[in-house]
Amino acid sequence: MAKAFETQDLRTLKDEIIQLRNQKSQLLSQLRKLERERNQHRTERDELNKVASENFAQVRELKDLRDKNNQSIQELKMVRRSVLEEMKGLIEKAQSVQEEIKSMDIDDNEIRQSKSIRKRIDRLDWKIQTTPSMGIVEERQLTEQVNSLMEQLGEISVSEEKLKARKELNREINNLRGFLDHSWKDFSELVEKSQKLHQQLTELYEAGKRAKDEADRRHKEFVEKADEIRGLREEFRGLNKTLREKSSILREQSRIQKERIQIERDRATSEILEAQSARIREKLSHTKKKTLSIEEMRIMMTQNPDFLETSSTNDEEE
Repeated sequence: MAKAFETQDLRTLKDEIIQLRNQKSQLLSQLRKLERERNQHRTERDELNKVASENFAQVRELKDLRDKNNQSIQELKMVRRSVLEEMKGLIEKAQSVQEEIKSMDIDDNEIRQSKSIRKRIDRLDWKIQTTPSMGIVEERQLTEQVNSLMEQLGEISVSEEKLKARKELNREINNLRGFLDHSWKDFSELVEKSQKLHQQLTELYEAGKRAKDEADRRHKEFVEKADEIRGLREEFRGLNKTLREKSSILREQSRIQKERIQIERDRATSEILEAQSARIREKLSHTKKKTLSIEEMRIMMTQNPDFLETSSTNDEEE
């Protein structure tokens, strides 16, 4: 019963070892699968982080460009506001000059005649200066004419100065209006560029954020897989330790069992040989003709290596 019990115990141990090896194989397979998944999550996480980093770097560059562009817009706004204020002042001044011109009641025909009046004044003045024999009465008459013409010319001259001032004001107003028209084109282009830059950096930022969020999700999955792998490795180490211990016990028990079987086998063989030897000796004791078969001689020599010499000595004595 003890031997049967021990054999059954070894069989149970072998079954346990086989089961442990199967579990080890399954764990290794599961570990490899998890490590592939973990590595895949890590690779995808790193790639997504790279995409996010590149996008955010471009966002920073575009933001700098947009901010510089917006600064140019603000500066141009200030210049245009200043020019508008200046043009408004010039327009008010031109309107005031126009009102003064209207109040003088001098038409364009009189202004054109001013050249003729100046020529007449120059001729009379020249005559007065270059005629030594001119009488006092004539000189007085000529002087009065000059004064009258000078008075008439003075009013016209004032009107001409006002016209010149109005013309200069209109020229300045037109220059400022031209600047405003041209700068409006520049302003519109700057605004459009700023809107495009803002749209681009918004799209890049959103794409970068999506990539970063996805990278964070992959990192979370990576950490989860890494934790799971650590748990399985710990389980694997415990299982492997148990497997080594049970395998060591099995080897030791198998060795002991083999030794016991060999001892029992040797004892049984010895008992059989001893019985066979007894029969052979009995055979030899009942007959003077000591004829043994080769097998019987082998059995006897196994029990007594000096059997042949002893047998021969006995024969000589007889």
